[in-house]
Amino acid sequence: MGYDAETSVSEEDLISAQQIIATPVTFNAARSILTSISILSLTDIEIINSSKNIHVLKTNRDLSPAAEYLVQSIQTVDQLPISLSVRERISFNNGVRHYWRAQGRSRSYHFGILLEKDPWEKNIADHNSIYVQWNSENVQMITGDHQLIGGYGLISWRTVAAHKGFETINTLPRQGKGITGYRSSNEYWCTRGIGGEWKTDYGQVSFSLGRTYRDGTLENGAVKLDITGQHITASDLHQQNQLLENAATVMWSRDLQFGRLGLLVNTQNIEDPSKKQVNAASASMFGSKQWNNWHIFGESAFIKHTTPALFSGALFKSKALKYLVSWRYYPTDYRTYRTQSFSEWTSSAAGETGIFQNVQVKYGKNKLSIYSDLAEKIEENNPVVYNNLKSETGIRWRWQSKKHHFLVQYKKSNQSEENQTFYPDITAYDSYKITTKGLYKYKPTRKLDLRWQINSTLYNDNQKGLGFETRMNWQTPSLIITGNWIAAKIDDFNSRVYFWELNLPGEMNSVAISEDKQLVGVKIQIKSKKNYQMYMRWRAVWNNLSFIGTPEQRSALALQIIF
Repeated sequence: MGYDAETSVSEEDLISAQQIIATPVTFNAARSILTSISILSLTDIEIINSSKNIHVLKTNRDLSPAAEYLVQSIQTVDQLPISLSVRERISFNNGVRHYWRAQGRSRSYHFGILLEKDPWEKNIADHNSIYVQWNSENVQMITGDHQLIGGYGLISWRTVAAHKGFETINTLPRQGKGITGYRSSNEYWCTRGIGGEWKTDYGQVSFSLGRTYRDGTLENGAVKLDITGQHITASDLHQQNQLLENAATVMWSRDLQFGRLGLLVNTQNIEDPSKKQVNAASASMFGSKQWNNWHIFGESAFIKHTTPALFSGALFKSKALKYLVSWRYYPTDYRTYRTQSFSEWTSSAAGETGIFQNVQVKYGKNKLSIYSDLAEKIEENNPVVYNNLKSETGIRWRWQSKKHHFLVQYKKSNQSEENQTFYPDITAYDSYKITTKGLYKYKPTRKLDLRWQINSTLYNDNQKGLGFETRMNWQTPSLIITGNWIAAKIDDFNSRVYFWELNLPGEMNSVAISEDKQLVGVKIQIKSKKNYQMYMRWRAVWNNLSFIGTPEQRSALALQIIF
């Protein structure tokens, strides 16, 4: 799909993709699932929504490669069957991580259950999550863990976390998709309570009421959250469920003649075990407009005692060219209900202003992508002082046919760490990092494909990293075997390199290598006509480049059953 190993696709998207590939669905259900997948572009969504039947959709040649793969995997049925899928995954790496998920539907009801354990947790179901959803033509109700996703991330999440990169042009303009059951294993991102959505003649109204325990502390009247959602250290466990949040959120949105307009309001109270409390309220207005080949979008959010936060952008798209420009401003001490803004600095004490641009050009089998971002960290309100500055630029060329796939890319980021009273040129930055990647894939037969990849990192001239991977994938109707070998020579943590892991269903993990290593791994997938699949992964890791000593052993097992 073209994603770098430094970024990721949300677990929600992976689950939706698995649902499309593994289970029969009606055409209307398929459209609903596809349009909820956040990594698909606005062009893909328009094609999916305008297709009258599955044949029209499968024969459309304007879909992106990712959308086309998913569409071709769809198995349609006339009526939505009663179904249940169960997934179990256990991985052994610095402790045991356990994951058990069940999802089902029956007529108008959907449900999901998740039991999960991180390595430092003792209970096999330390984290548990459940939701039940009821749908009718105009009403949707959810009880349990859920999300109300609205606008563009300034108050109540984004449809997908927008990383800066070559594919940001697809994800950044996506507006929040409303109320939805929570399916991710990240313990931080849900609201526990009830939610609902009504479609009326005056627009769509959504609400969420939640009483949710969160990881973090209250310090000097400020909320300090642990947003990883994982408990892999003693510090993580110490902060687990230390804050109780009561929150209410309401959203209204409607398609109007000039575009789509929405309003979002939230109020919350957060309390720690000592009964200290922090109260907050926020509101935003968001909207989008289609004007010929342009798609214009944005959101403005308001909280007490700060200036408004602003996010806006415009996307131009044609068959051969896409161009995106986006501008953002977040004041200092900006914190709202579930901020998931498009930002470089994550601390709420630091504000930010920045501009992002992204271009994609297609010509025959060639695809050229370029992006750039310039951001300033706001720490003091002095108009003649420039705070920490960071710039990032990337260029990628891709050529792809049925048997061959070439990719070359280059990225450079620069950062200043001191305030300055002038706008610096490139020599004034305190640090810089350059990463390059070369990739070649070869598919000689329908059963076999091979891949070779080389990554390099240069940090401040004197810290270098170089990694190489070769990967083989061989498949039959009942068996898929994937193997890879990775070797890397790394000077320092700052010059680390990334490769994709041999991921099991529901995973999108990468391997970050920050010292000399060799990794050998194999993944086996066993498929059955009786609707079950079994996965096994094994990896050996040597902390040298000569296979000396006893390697570290890592393994994982996964089972998927669909009734």
